[in-house]
Amino acid sequence: MTDRRLKSAEMMPGSFGLPIFGEIINIISKQELFYWQQHQQHGNVFKTAALGFGKAACLVGPEANRLVLKEQADRLSSRLGNQYLAPIVSTDAVLLQDGEQHRTSRKMILPVFHQQAIASYFDTVQSVVTAAVADWGERGSIDLDAELRKLTLAVVVKTFLGSEKTVEIQQVSEWFTTLTGGLYGLFKWDTPLTIHGRGQAARRKIVKYIRQVIRERIDRSDDPANALDVLGLLMNTVDEDGNKFTETQIVNQAILFLFAGHETTSSLMDWVLFELGNHPEWRQKLRAEHQQVVGNEPIAMSQIRQLPQMSNVLKEGERLYPPLFLISRMAIADIEYAGYIIPAGWFILIFPLLTHRLPEIYQDPDLFDPDRFAPPREEDKKQPYSLIGFGGGVHSCIGADFAQMEMKIILSTLLQKYDWTVTPTTTEISPVRRPFMTQKKLTATFVSINPLLGGVPNGRGG
Repeated sequence: MTDRRLKSAEMMPGSFGLPIFGEIINIISKQELFYWQQHQQHGNVFKTAALGFGKAACLVGPEANRLVLKEQADRLSSRLGNQYLAPIVSTDAVLLQDGEQHRTSRKMILPVFHQQAIASYFDTVQSVVTAAVADWGERGSIDLDAELRKLTLAVVVKTFLGSEKTVEIQQVSEWFTTLTGGLYGLFKWDTPLTIHGRGQAARRKIVKYIRQVIRERIDRSDDPANALDVLGLLMNTVDEDGNKFTETQIVNQAILFLFAGHETTSSLMDWVLFELGNHPEWRQKLRAEHQQVVGNEPIAMSQIRQLPQMSNVLKEGERLYPPLFLISRMAIADIEYAGYIIPAGWFILIFPLLTHRLPEIYQDPDLFDPDRFAPPREEDKKQPYSLIGFGGGVHSCIGADFAQMEMKIILSTLLQKYDWTVTPTTTEISPVRRPFMTQKKLTATFVSINPLLGGVPNGRGG
């Protein structure tokens, strides 16, 4: 029986926008900025609606995050909440699963991202990163977003699919760029005349390629013990009941990992390099720590966790520029929150970007200050679910440790080889506006350094 003291979610502040269309025009044109403006106007609880998505309760803060990611997780559907991703990742990928199906799939996938497995990917990731950044100091200014997307796609294609040939990596990367671009097409018609249709055609090519790789491995009777990539481990995963993934499930999980494994990492690294490019004192701190732990040799897997200042820089990047600015679920049962009853069928949205900028949690929240995560401050530990850039609870990012390893390899390599600056500078764009600026505007200039002189530029490079 519903508590009569609870108010209807319809009474939340905010607006459903235009009939039928809702706020879809504002959401598409403004994206993160739309929700930030709504939060500034209405506070930590507000409503909205959009064509194709229906009514939504927007909840901000650690308590809201805890409600959605832990306390009421079984009454919320990730599959329905993320159905807009179905054209890319398919409904049998772990992200779009709920309940027992999700728990079973996640349990089978966990060994793929266990520390031992991640260690086996280390050399591959390092070789791709080293090759990708080798000429950055000779090219002058580079489009940071484009180069990092190219780098992270090459990492996931080679690490997840085991692709060795450069032409194959480039081809799959091109298909995948087309596929993800189709996500933003307004018209969901599967025809070459639409962005969505071209994306779906690219997806079919990726599926065909992965199936071909699977068949080749079966024909070779590859030894499961020799599987050093995600695809091989997925093919050989067996649960306690003897169940294995079907070929279709393997393909769909692999595509999900390709999507999540490059979109999140490239976006976060854009902004980390932006902030470091505009804070030479932090480049100096990281280089000193790196020199003490790693020296002049390439970083080793055993050293990844011995760089606390680098970890804090990445945390601060995650806080200021979370890879996902919102997390979406659909209520499959009525949910109570903040004096409202949110009915089944509504979307419930929580916002890493907005939670991460709350002044009651983070001191001077718009400033880049990695020391906020160091003892004794540790601001993210004041309240659970204050830092959720990689999600949390049962649906937390299963590849977060892989992403951390990859980002530290990228940073380690750049710190040893280059010094850099990024435009626009922090003086040209306010801290509040930065998250709403597309990464495509970031331009970086890398200058080669002499590691034997403590990271002093040697005059070569752009």
